[in-house]
Amino acid sequence: MNIIYDRNDWTVFIHEDINTLNDKQAKHVAELIAKNLVVVFKEQILTPEQEVAFCSKIGTVKTYGKKLEDISIGNHILRVTGQKNEKGEIGLFGHVSDLDWHCNQPSEPNRNPLIWLYSLTGSKGSITSWINMIRAYDDLPNYLKEEIKDIKIRCGWVNGKFGYNDKHFTNHVNTEIKHSIVQTNHGGKTGLFFPFLQTFGFVDRLDFKSLSEKLIKHITQEQYIYHHYWDDGDVVISDQWLSLHKRWRFEDMDKRILHRISFDYTKVYS
Repeated sequence: MNIIYDRNDWTVFIHEDINTLNDKQAKHVAELIAKNLVVVFKEQILTPEQEVAFCSKIGTVKTYGKKLEDISIGNHILRVTGQKNEKGEIGLFGHVSDLDWHCNQPSEPNRNPLIWLYSLTGSKGSITSWINMIRAYDDLPNYLKEEIKDIKIRCGWVNGKFGYNDKHFTNHVNTEIKHSIVQTNHGGKTGLFFPFLQTFGFVDRLDFKSLSEKLIKHITQEQYIYHHYWDDGDVVISDQWLSLHKRWRFEDMDKRILHRISFDYTKVYS
C-alpha cells in the first residue's frame, strides 16, 4: 500500500482505493490505526454497502435498530448532517456549533473502539481534530504518571455539555463501569483514556477538578493535535481508546453529509 505520514509523524495517509484492498491489507490498516490512532484515505467513491464491507474485514460492525432509524442508512450507518431526510429529520450531530472533545460511547459496556467517517458531500471548509493521547501520556512527567496510574473514571453524557442538545442521547452517569485512566489499546500502545467532557468523577478520589484541569491543559496542547480539513471523498478511521476528536463550528451543516460506522478489531486482534 502507498502509505505516507503526516508532518506530525503519526497521522497516516493511505493513497489507495479502499475497494481494492484485500483482507490482509485491511488487517494492516487496522494495525496502523491501533498504532497511530488516525488513518486517512482521500478521494474515495463508496456505496454504503462498500463502506460496511471494508469495516467488516476488520471487525464486527454495530447494528442500529428502529430507535435510530430516522438518522440511519440501512442497519449500520448513521448520517452525520444537518440536512433533513424525507421525514424532515436531521442527522446525528447536525448542529452548527462545535461538537466538543469526545470519544465513542465511553459509558457503554460494549463500546466499539473504532469509528469510520466518510464524507459524501458539502464537507469542504469543515474541520475535525484528533488528540494523540499516546504522545500526550508519554510526555507526562514521571511523578504525574505515578500519581494517575491507578485512577479509574466514571463516564456518561450530559446534553448541552457539547454545545447542543440531542434527542438521541439521555443524560446519565454509568457508575458500574470504571475505566482506568491509563489504558493499553488493542495494538499494545499505552496512553491516556480521558474523555474529559464525558467524565464525571474519579473513583475513590476527591481531587477530580484540580487534576482534571492539569490533564486537560496538557493534552490539548497543539503539539498533540491533528487537524483534518475535510474534502468530499475523505475517509477518516480512528481508534477510540487513545484519541479524542472534536468537530469545529461549521455554518453549512445542512449541506455537509458524513457517514459514521462504529466497529471493532475482532478480526484482527482476538
